[in-house]
Amino acid sequence: MRYPVTLTCHAKVNLCLAITARDTDGYHELVSAVCFTSFGDKITISPAAAHKISYEGPFAKALQQAGGDSLMQQTAALAGQKEAHHILLNKQIPLGGGLGGGSADAAAYLRYLSAHLSEKDKAQLRASAEALGADVPACFDNRAHIMAGRGAQSYPIEMPDNLPVMVITNPLIHSDTGAVFARYAQSSLPFGDITAQQIGALFKKAAWGDIMAIGNDLTNAACQLYPQIDTLLYEMGEAGKQIGDDFIAAQMTGSGASCFALLQDEKAAKTYCEKLTEKGIWAVVTDLF
Repeated sequence: MRYPVTLTCHAKVNLCLAITARDTDGYHELVSAVCFTSFGDKITISPAAAHKISYEGPFAKALQQAGGDSLMQQTAALAGQKEAHHILLNKQIPLGGGLGGGSADAAAYLRYLSAHLSEKDKAQLRASAEALGADVPACFDNRAHIMAGRGAQSYPIEMPDNLPVMVITNPLIHSDTGAVFARYAQSSLPFGDITAQQIGALFKKAAWGDIMAIGNDLTNAACQLYPQIDTLLYEMGEAGKQIGDDFIAAQMTGSGASCFALLQDEKAAKTYCEKLTEKGIWAVVTDLF
């Protein structure tokens, strides 16, 4: 193995999210189409006498002030039983934004560790991923899928060839997932009746507008708690009007605070991104897979 090794920790985006039921214990069931993007954090791995995690990048200071990447620390502790590394984390993904940043970081390191293991040890590592957090196994698999139920059910998606281009945005605030679900629970919104099979059929047809039209049932709750998300979505819609037919739609991902837009091609996406950044909005153009 040649060191250092640099890996991308791909950001996770929910293209749609429908709440389909609420169980007697208060937990919600949902169905959501999840994809990954070429945008993400970077980790650079080097051998070391003892595990160490360093930080750089635009969101490194905020992460350190929050106590560092706890999932990466837990993952490093698991790996330390066999070998130790210095991990340099280049933090590009905004914190608490619903893009699975911490899970993506841990998953990328787990994928690196699993590359040289036996099938038995890989299975054990996968079990460790499941224990680290709900999003870590999905980020470990690193492929588009439809999640259902409480998130444990997962159905792989074969992405079509004619993919749109994505612009990810964030109001640079932290969204509390538990608080958003609690606010949603107080609403009287009807449950969605879309199924994983129906969403899968839309992907086969590359019906991006129809996929986005399913929406995100957590949006109203998130906007009530965080008006900055509501403002961001308004600005994204206004910028989309200026783009015209190349703009497909914009909405929030997960429980926020990040949002995203789909556009027909890279030229339109870059123009759209520029319109947002001119207004002081954090935005980045990326591919999805």
